[in-house]
Amino acid sequence: MRVTGVGPRRRWATSVVAASAALALTACSSESTAGGGSDGEPVNEEAAQVVQEAQERIEARLAGETYEEPPSEGPAAVRGARVAMVNVGTQAPTGAHVAENAEEIAGIMGWELSIYDGEFNPTKFQEGIRQAIAAQADVIWLFAIDCPVARTALEEAKAAGIPVISQEGADCSDVEDGAPSLFTHNLEFADGDFIEWGRALGAAQADYLIAETGGNARVIEISVPDLYVTAALHEGFVERMEECSTCEIVQTIENSAAALGPELQAKVEQALLRNPDANGLAVSYDDLMTAGGAAAVMASGRSNDLAVVAGTGFEPNIELVRKDQGQDAGYGIDYGYETWAGADLVNRFLAGAEISPSGDSLGFYDGDNLPESGSYASPIDYRPAYTEVWQG
Repeated sequence: MRVTGVGPRRRWATSVVAASAALALTACSSESTAGGGSDGEPVNEEAAQVVQEAQERIEARLAGETYEEPPSEGPAAVRGARVAMVNVGTQAPTGAHVAENAEEIAGIMGWELSIYDGEFNPTKFQEGIRQAIAAQADVIWLFAIDCPVARTALEEAKAAGIPVISQEGADCSDVEDGAPSLFTHNLEFADGDFIEWGRALGAAQADYLIAETGGNARVIEISVPDLYVTAALHEGFVERMEECSTCEIVQTIENSAAALGPELQAKVEQALLRNPDANGLAVSYDDLMTAGGAAAVMASGRSNDLAVVAGTGFEPNIELVRKDQGQDAGYGIDYGYETWAGADLVNRFLAGAEISPSGDSLGFYDGDNLPESGSYASPIDYRPAYTEVWQG
């Protein structure tokens, strides 16, 4: 945990005062330090403005203000529908939570739901899609599977006339010029489409580091380029950091999604050794913290000097933040809300109804803003809202 003498929320209030002071000082002097001042003290008018804007965006995320209510109108449940979910991997917390919610929803909807475990293996993704085709499913519901890694099977689904609804996946046309769109619909968020939402994850991480360091961030980034969502996250992070002229990404480490444990820990430890002046660490998502990242921060002896941000908001990471064990904050994803929104999209398609954007977004958590127990959850009471619509 980065020790500043006060908690993050109170420290930010102090930074606003510092920002105001910087604005006043620049009115009297044109001198500034090119590399930035000490942590928490913006050195010029531009830096002060960037810090203030970052603080305001993070405060909105912490308060859940970017979420919207689910649609209040829509079709009743299409009962008896044969829905096949192909899940990226149910052994991981994310995939398991999505599958559990899908089963709960199927009971409310009266759907015949089959869930195929992709086991984080593209071959398994395609097997699941082909099993759904063979079972003559009315719709295939993908979770966290990008079109390019399952393109052949998705083309077979299209040829068979079976629609594909995607939740957290990049369509082939999203990532390759001239490629066909093989998703019938893709879940959209309050922040935009899937790629825009991914960029917003990275922008939120950058906002936190800019605000926490007073516009003097010197950051090590752990990026995962082999996933489209984390590639988008990286783009959003870099773009937002570039808005801070007194901030710097001192090193970017590209890490495979499969490189966890000792391998990942060693990479982070080496980066911290090579960059003794780094005061921030941005990690693509929470799993990387529990699988080596947090251990590396604690082993470095620099936990008190680093602002460490990741994201998703699983319970183990919430506890890392609560206990000051190598992580300070992260973007928050409510996979319950996201899955209910995905199911509503499936149902609207089955009913031939108008497709409405979901109100799902992303939030944020830090040491002063944690759930009493469990994982991160949005402030939206989505279950009764969706249930009322589906019951007609």
